[in-house]
Amino acid sequence: MAILLSRATHRSRFGSPLWRRSAYAFAALPAGLASLTGARVQPALAHRLLNVPSTRPGRVRTILHALLSLPLGVLSLLAAAYGWAIVVLNLLYPARWLIGMGGSLEDSWGGPTLAGAWAVHAAGGLVMLLLMPALMQGITTLQARLMLRVLGRADGTMGR
Repeated sequence: MAILLSRATHRSRFGSPLWRRSAYAFAALPAGLASLTGARVQPALAHRLLNVPSTRPGRVRTILHALLSLPLGVLSLLAAAYGWAIVVLNLLYPARWLIGMGGSLEDSWGGPTLAGAWAVHAAGGLVMLLLMPALMQGITTLQARLMLRVLGRADGTMGR
């Protein structure tokens, strides 16, 4: 039973919803900039990746939402890029030298040995890996709520 519970928890935290939310966090700013023209790029993206009810907002509401969501789009892009970079760079610590990010092991946390430095950095990467689902859910939930509030719901009512 415990094994089934842990697999279900793993799937819910690190499965498809996390990757869809992360993709939206990366794409929200470019989609918002495209929506400044009145194109319904951001609502379509939110419908596809976040399952936000599809609406047919007018051009003015689309542009208004794009303007209001720009700061949140910047925040989501920075949080997703920084968070996932921490995960990858710390879990794959020895690979940093392959991309020119290496340095002296004596100065790195956990050094002076590669094993010690990798262990310390991998621990930080694992902590961030565990925090990323909550971070992505929080940011994309804010974006979905803003969208529903400004653009309205599929049933024609305004969000609350």
